[in-house]
Amino acid sequence: MLLYITFVDFRAFFAQGVHRKIQGQVEALGHKLGKAYYTGWFYPRAVLMNNGEIVETEPAATKKDYIKTLIAWYQKYKVTQTYIRYSGTNKWFVDLLKYQNEHKIKSILEITSYPYDIEVMEGTDKLENLCFNMENKYISKISTYSSHQKIWEIPCFNLINGINMKENPISLKKKENEKIVFIAVSSMYEWQGYERFIKGMHLYYKAGGKYDLKFKMIGTGPEENYYKELVENYQLQSHVEFLGFIGISERERLNHEYNLSDMAVGALGIYKQRGTEEGSPIKGSEYCVRGLPFICGYRDLRFPPDWEFILNVPNNASPIDMNCVIDFYEKVTLESNYKELMRNYAEEHLTWDKIMEPIAEYLK
Repeated sequence: MLLYITFVDFRAFFAQGVHRKIQGQVEALGHKLGKAYYTGWFYPRAVLMNNGEIVETEPAATKKDYIKTLIAWYQKYKVTQTYIRYSGTNKWFVDLLKYQNEHKIKSILEITSYPYDIEVMEGTDKLENLCFNMENKYISKISTYSSHQKIWEIPCFNLINGINMKENPISLKKKENEKIVFIAVSSMYEWQGYERFIKGMHLYYKAGGKYDLKFKMIGTGPEENYYKELVENYQLQSHVEFLGFIGISERERLNHEYNLSDMAVGALGIYKQRGTEEGSPIKGSEYCVRGLPFICGYRDLRFPPDWEFILNVPNNASPIDMNCVIDFYEKVTLESNYKELMRNYAEEHLTWDKIMEPIAEYLK
């Protein structure tokens, strides 16, 4: 049996997208390897899950308790393979890796963001060296969403974030004359950089822009009030709408908003994450499968360079040039079947079954 280990509390509002991603990965691995469960840390309890349903729980008030519970589940369910979503290390995590090594449990460590912010992971350097140096290696493979071939001298699988086709129908929006509706669906953290888009809209209208541009923001987070202040200061209330958080249980409402949208806005603040120029944030796959061309401020590893349905903007703090955005949209929409072309690309390249194939082959 395979156990996908996380330290995530899936009840948190910001974890819903992560939960869907993990379910997609587990389902894909299950198709290739047989039975596969995953874990979460719903403090103060460890939770074993299958397809969104809780299988069993145990008390886990500390990371030490959580690790002990994981090892007990290894034994109870005869775990032979693990896939671990990394969240930093300590003595107890080292013990988990040692146990796996001693019991010949084949494992891959997933690092979701690398290079990570050392301030966030403060205090882990020495322990990471203990775990992952060449002389005393408990992990032989890492998966990452960057193009690194090695991390800590350990060979990497280079992954991208995938998609569930059935959950994301194609957008039905028809093009309107001199009107573009933009949508952004995300938690509002600083690396989203939506202030660049709002400032760009302000400059566009200040210069006499004539297009009717609408920007719908779905989600919430630490930067929400900042974005609202910008909209008020620039008097863009008729152009920018804050729709709040839309959960999984409101999928029809989310589909409705996508069906009212022409383009999507991806992360524009990746430059705020030190050393980051590339990646594959979850939402890019969703925008693609729904047939929405999108803007992003990073090199998206899921797509060919200069892909015709992505507008790459500089990875810095400059306001977005809305004239360039409008020109991009008008060019894309000259191709009448652009939505179908984007969805076909997603079906061929962005499903979790396709993405997790090399992981499953390694763990066999």
